[in-house]
Amino acid sequence: MTHQIPPDSLRLSVILPCYNGADTLAVQLDALERQRWPGGWDVIVVNNGSTDDSMAIAESYQGRLPGLQIVQAHVPGTARLGVPHSYNTGIKASSSDAFAFCEADDEVAPDWLYELGMALTEHDFVAARLDHRKLNAEWLHPPKGEGFQSEGVFRLEAPPHYLLASGCGCGLRRELYDSVGPLSTTFPIGHDMEYCWRLQLAGYAVHFEPKALVHYRERAGLKARYRQGYNWGRDYTRLSQRYGAPLGRLPLPRQLLTLARALPPGLWAGLLWTLHLRKGQALLSEWMWNFGWARGRLAAILQTPPALAPALAGADGMHGKGAA
Repeated sequence: MTHQIPPDSLRLSVILPCYNGADTLAVQLDALERQRWPGGWDVIVVNNGSTDDSMAIAESYQGRLPGLQIVQAHVPGTARLGVPHSYNTGIKASSSDAFAFCEADDEVAPDWLYELGMALTEHDFVAARLDHRKLNAEWLHPPKGEGFQSEGVFRLEAPPHYLLASGCGCGLRRELYDSVGPLSTTFPIGHDMEYCWRLQLAGYAVHFEPKALVHYRERAGLKARYRQGYNWGRDYTRLSQRYGAPLGRLPLPRQLLTLARALPPGLWAGLLWTLHLRKGQALLSEWMWNFGWARGRLAAILQTPPALAPALAGADGMHGKGAA
C-alpha cells in the first residue's frame, strides 16, 4: 500500500513515552527543538507514572516545542503497562494523520522528522536508521559492524522471514493503526517486533529509511544489559510461539546446550574484565547481553506459550511485500 501525499498536507504527532527519564529527557527534547516539518506537527509526551523530575523538565519546553501536550498513561494504584500502552495513549490524544515515535533516552538527528515524514507520504510504516556510537562509550560499540538496524531492518531467519524493526524512531500512518489495531501490551519489550509481524500479515510493508537517523543509547550497566537481553530473548521467543513460527527441533535441549556453551566465553570475559584489560569490558558487556538473550529464550520455552494466532496462510508469498 503506497500513498502520494504532498508533505504540507500530512500532519504529524511526535509521541514520546517517558518513565523516570530525567537523566536523558532534555537531550531528546533539545533534539526535537531542531526538527522541521512543512505539514505541521506537535509533540505529545506520555507520562507513564514517573516519580522523578521528568515532567518538570517536559513542562519547561512549553512554548519551545509545537503544540506540546503532556498526557498521563498510568493510573495510580494500578500496574504500569509499559511502553506500548504509552504509545497507544499518545495516539489517542492525537488528531494527526501520522505518528512519529521516539524515546526519552535516545536522540533524534536534526532531519529525522523531515525524512521520516517524507517517507510517510509514500509508505504506511517507516523504520529509522539507528546509530550506536554517538551516545555510547567505545566499549559499548558493537563488536561487528555498526549494530542493529544500522544498515537495514532485521529479517527472521526462520519462516515466514518477516522484517522486524525497532520502534524507537519509527513512523506510521493513522490508516495503518486503525486497520491493524493498537500496540500489544502482551509483549511489553517486543511490542515493536509484534507490530511489524502483525502489519505484514495484514498486507502492509516495512520500509527502512536510512535518511531518518536516531542516535540510540545502549544500556551501560552489566545488569541492565543482561536484563535487556533477557527481555528481548523472552519476548522474541514468545512472539515466535504466538504466531506459530518454528523454534526448531528439540528447542529445550538445544537451548540448554546453548547456555552451557556460553559459560566458558563468559568466564574468559570476566577474567579479562577483573584484570582491567581494555577489551575485557567490551567482551563482558556483549556476553552479558547475549547470555541474557539465551536465558530469556529458555524462560519462554519453559512457559506456556501465548495463544496461537491465526495460521500464516500464504506467508511464503508475502516475503517481497515486507522488503524495504
